[in-house]
Amino acid sequence: MKARLTISLVLWVLAASSAVAATIQFEASVDRTRANQSEPIRLTLRITSDKQLSQVTPAFDLKDFHVEGPVTSTRMEMSNFSNISYTRELTYALYAKQAGTFTLGPFQLEMDGERYQTKPITVEIVRGTSSAQAGQEESPIFVLARADHQRAYVGQQVTVSYDLFYRIQPRNVSFNKLPTFVGFWTEDIFIAQQLDSHQEVRGGVSFNVAPLRRVALFPTSAGTHAVGTLAVSCDIPQQRSRRGGVLDDFFAGDPFFGRSRSVLLQSEELQIEVLPLPEQGRPAEFTGAVGRFQLSVEAQPTQVAVGDPVTLRVLVKGEGNMAAVQPLQVDAAAGVKLYDPKVEEEERITNGVYGGRRLFEYILIPEQGGTLNIPPLRFAYFDPHQARYEVLESAPIAIHSEGSVEEEGVSYGLSRRDIEAVGEDIRYIKPDAEVLGAGSMLYSSYWFWTLQGALPLAFFALLVWQRHQRRLQGDVAYARQRRAKGEVGLRLARADALLEDGTEAEFYGEVRAALLEFIADRLNLAAAGLTIEVCAEVLTARQVEDQTIAALRDLLTRCDFARFAPAGGPPTDRTAARRLAEEVIASLEKWI
Repeated sequence: MKARLTISLVLWVLAASSAVAATIQFEASVDRTRANQSEPIRLTLRITSDKQLSQVTPAFDLKDFHVEGPVTSTRMEMSNFSNISYTRELTYALYAKQAGTFTLGPFQLEMDGERYQTKPITVEIVRGTSSAQAGQEESPIFVLARADHQRAYVGQQVTVSYDLFYRIQPRNVSFNKLPTFVGFWTEDIFIAQQLDSHQEVRGGVSFNVAPLRRVALFPTSAGTHAVGTLAVSCDIPQQRSRRGGVLDDFFAGDPFFGRSRSVLLQSEELQIEVLPLPEQGRPAEFTGAVGRFQLSVEAQPTQVAVGDPVTLRVLVKGEGNMAAVQPLQVDAAAGVKLYDPKVEEEERITNGVYGGRRLFEYILIPEQGGTLNIPPLRFAYFDPHQARYEVLESAPIAIHSEGSVEEEGVSYGLSRRDIEAVGEDIRYIKPDAEVLGAGSMLYSSYWFWTLQGALPLAFFALLVWQRHQRRLQGDVAYARQRRAKGEVGLRLARADALLEDGTEAEFYGEVRAALLEFIADRLNLAAAGLTIEVCAEVLTARQVEDQTIAALRDLLTRCDFARFAPAGGPPTDRTAARRLAEEVIASLEKWI
């Protein structure tokens, strides 16, 4: 009887509390007010109400920080069987972009037509030991940006490398912020899918060095240009206290039970001084090509009849930005008709140097007999290594044409071959029409009416297809969502090929990339910024079932451990991981 009375009282309180306006408390707090630039400040926004809370997100502007999260938690508390409160906490990890003093907030929240605001919080960020300045070798882990040239000419390749130096084993390494290259034309040379390290000594200290990204930059204008920073987030072992117990020592090296902390590592911004191309000695033929090139010119055939075409092939190949190689000026002799060239381009990267080849095919048609001379073709470029202009020149070409316009029957711009082709295509009227049978009328044919009925359906299908194509071209989110299934299939196929022959890191790298890129394409997100926690947060917001999110967490954790585990470790069940990946993707398809 007493238990029934207590339950009734609780239900009465709940009903009474819903009938009045909710009491809201909105607070902000941080776990520290002073931190290194490489360490996160954990910001918690806490919403407390006497009514059940809906899915609300406070408004804020944290442009001075890299923001990860939020991690959301909700709880209900009851005191004295009469006071019930609901608390929703959103926890963000903030990594400062630079050192200094910053103010967080005030943060604002709007609920039920009312606006709530927190008090501002002042935090101080000091430059961490992961800086690329002096004393960097004292840090156990940092990101270093290096350029092969601190000074370059406009159009000259500058190769920038971003490398992760570490003496402690990082886990869950992922790109947090990709660099920007304002003032440069860029071409990616290498982007890491997994950590593949080598040994390097820096400042007398030996490091494991894993390349993260390498990019070829071509300055587009003179001046001093900044090369943006690259930031990666990872987990590193937590330093044990001096009073640590036996269990701390036992689990210290374990990847699952050992304590770890999240850090964000940023490279320093590089400054590249870009020199203008010299005006002195600039050839008239120069169109902007910078690098080192070779020129070859040939014409085939060189003996033709009047009106027959001659193909002039001009090949430019070498090292440099091939987009700056423009068609060469061809001075055709009098009596030769010249057509605009067809361009074929091939780009390649050799030993980290960008280059390739460009082939220009000109069509020449002699319109009179005799020997027609094509003057030498000239190609000019600037060699940044020698700091001077170079001019390449081909040999002159002589074309011998025979006959005349009247003899070859050329008229209306058609060659003799064109006229012969037209003659073969003519179908003459048959004079014996009486022997032709009188066929049945079309309107009495079953196939005629079937075709007539199919035409509207075909027209409707064409409209649907055109609408689909327009959406693919104009709606990036739609295009990524449509291609997600095909892309994940290719990734899993590559993982299948690595089941037996590939290494642990290669196989699990493909599985991890398949999962993250599938989620990124279906939700129109950047795959480079997705971590396990971010995936869980966005999938929870999409109301994906907890079982699917838990399976995704487990599989991504397995992948990260296998990718970064030391070589020679115990083998894992790749077949089970591959099967789980397919099950997770099939489940995600139902929700996103």
